[in-house]
This record gives sequence, structure tokens and C-alpha cells, in this order.
Amino acid sequence: MGNPSLRQQAYAHILAKIENGEFPKGSVTSEVQLSQMLDMSRTPVRAALQQLELEGYVRVAAKHGVLILDSSSQRVGDLLEMIASMALFAVSAARSSKQVELAELSREMADAYRTLIIAGPEDSRALVLFEYELLRRLIQLCNNSEMAKAYRTSASRLFWNRNGSRWRAPYTGQTSEQVEKLIRSVASDSESFREALFDYLHTLKLTWL
Repeated sequence: MGNPSLRQQAYAHILAKIENGEFPKGSVTSEVQLSQMLDMSRTPVRAALQQLELEGYVRVAAKHGVLILDSSSQRVGDLLEMIASMALFAVSAARSSKQVELAELSREMADAYRTLIIAGPEDSRALVLFEYELLRRLIQLCNNSEMAKAYRTSASRLFWNRNGSRWRAPYTGQTSEQVEKLIRSVASDSESFREALFDYLHTLKLTWL
């Protein structure tokens, strides 16, 4: 595989700055400023911005600059629902032929969660990363590369790693119960999994910043 193109490099640099907060939501920059910052011509920067706009990270307005988009409640809700739908589809499709794999995954994630809670129950970042991995493993069950990519993109747009309010009071106990229930339900029947997943989804929507 060759070296990344200038457009790909510009895209990766700008996205990283959005995700780590160097470009805060609602802030404005420009194609010229980004070109100078990245020491690139405007052509690859413009192409990168077009891709970022298509993916919902920025809005490019002629003569007004580049707006770093905030995550509206509607946009957040849509992305969370898409993630939940992919997880539901993947687990439902796996029930007929991968029951043993589902049971093993449930046990593995339950053990990992218990270890995490014992080691540092106040570490919200570790818990958020655990949730990300749990959902990734569930979606991975269908062996669909496009769904896996859609999950990564959706989580990135949601700034998943920076949203952990559900692990703080007054939601901590509720979230912990829902995650445990979700893990157990992976090895249970379809209706139990659906119920656990959408209870969890409700709390995600309620607490997302």
C-alpha cells in the first residue's frame, strides 16, 4: 500500500484536530488558514474539506470560511440509532448459526467488564472505551466491512471518546445495570437483546452532550 496522498494527509490532520478539540465545535477557520497550518497548497485541503463536509464534520461556506459543526440532538440521535440498528441486525443474523460464538462473546465481555469495574469503577474513559469495543464486537459478528466502517465513522462523528456523562451521577448506576444487561442478553433470545439494547440507547440519547 502506497503513501497517503496529500488529500488524505490533510483529511487526517484536520479530522484529528476536530476530534481532539483543537478546532472546537462552532468555531470557524478557513481554507487559507488550514493550508498555512498544514504547509500544503489549497487544492488537497479543499478536497479534504469536501470530504469532511460530506461526512458531517464541517460546513464550507463561500466567503465565510469553514464552520466546525456542532452535534445537534437530532444528528446525535440519528447516529446512535444507526449504531443500535447495526448491532441489532448483526446479533439477530448471528443467532441461527453462531449461538456458541454469541455465548462466548457474552462471557468474554462480562469478564472484561467485571475486571474493569474492580480495577477502577471511577474511570469513565475506560468504561466509554469498553462500550465502544462491545458495540464493535457485536457489529463485527456479521463480517460486513461496510458496516464496520459505518460504525467507526459514526462513533467518530459522535466524538464517542469525549462523551461519558452517563458514567457520572446521577446516571452511573443505571448505565452500569444496562451495560450488564446488554452483555447478558447477547447470549439470550432476540427479544431480550432488543429490549436491553434500546434501554441502553435511551440512556445514550438522554445523556449525550
